Amino acid sequence: MSLGAVVIGLGRIGLTSDLPSSSEGFIFTHARAFAIHPAFRLLGGMDPDRTRCQEMTETYGCPACASVPELLTACQPEVVAIAAATAVHGSLVHQVLEHSRPRAILCEKPLSHDIGEAREIVAACQAAGCELFVNYIRRADPAVQEVRRRIDAGEISTPLKGVVWYSKGLLHNGSHFFDLMQYWLGDLVSAQVVAPGRDWQGDPEPDLLLSFARGRIHFLAAREEDYSHYTAELVSPSGRLRYDLGGWKLVWQPAVPSPTNSGYTVLDRVEHEIPSHLARIQWLVADQLKLALSGEQHCLCSGQEALGALEHLTSIKNSL
Repeated sequence: MSLGAVVIGLGRIGLTSDLPSSSEGFIFTHARAFAIHPAFRLLGGMDPDRTRCQEMTETYGCPACASVPELLTACQPEVVAIAAATAVHGSLVHQVLEHSRPRAILCEKPLSHDIGEAREIVAACQAAGCELFVNYIRRADPAVQEVRRRIDAGEISTPLKGVVWYSKGLLHNGSHFFDLMQYWLGDLVSAQVVAPGRDWQGDPEPDLLLSFARGRIHFLAAREEDYSHYTAELVSPSGRLRYDLGGWKLVWQPAVPSPTNSGYTVLDRVEHEIPSHLARIQWLVADQLKLALSGEQHCLCSGQEALGALEHLTSIKNSL
């Protein structure tokens, strides 16, 4: 039996990123994922912008409303995706819990800009018996899961040392890669500010040295106004991993005996690609959500995990 789902916030992640016909085959939004995944039924959406509501109805043939109470009067969902601005996450979660009893809320990242509000969100969902997940999408990519498997199995040996480039703020976009590093390398052990950096629309962009259980990673801030640059290079005793172009390209170069210099070890000249699945990432998120709600093993970031990450990042921010 499929689960009824609604989308609150019909912007890029909620609705519009994969609307044009030219994006056929891409699944970047919650609306498209819930509309086509067999485990879900798209019941409706909500946005204060009437044009977006009309676009939702015309595209998917379901109601779209201008307020949460109006939406939840029209349909009682089992799953709610919150894809609105971070500043209103807390208000929207409380409205959802007041007007419905969903089994799960999937909230966009970060959970909040305010650590106190984030704690309230997690506590409110726990009190309501509603599972809370935060949409750090990269975890749902089988390529990312394969890297985790290789690290766990020792095929990519530890400790690792690396560099992550991020932009558009430590909390907004940096948190994506902080979560990715924790997923691969374990809990944060220590954090050191290398340079305080600048402010990006109220969100700092420091350069950091972060030590995780299985490696040390430098986080360096790029300039989003020049170009988007989201990449990671991790050096292992057994080779080099490159997570490039925001995750669209993922390659592994194992350490091999040098073909020209006896007694030397070098990186394989052949790059072994680990195929990325970012083109249909929200479908994969929905698939992981289905597993979670079936009581099966999944890789989604729980509300409690996201809260822990936000506490670390807030502590760094407050130290600047």
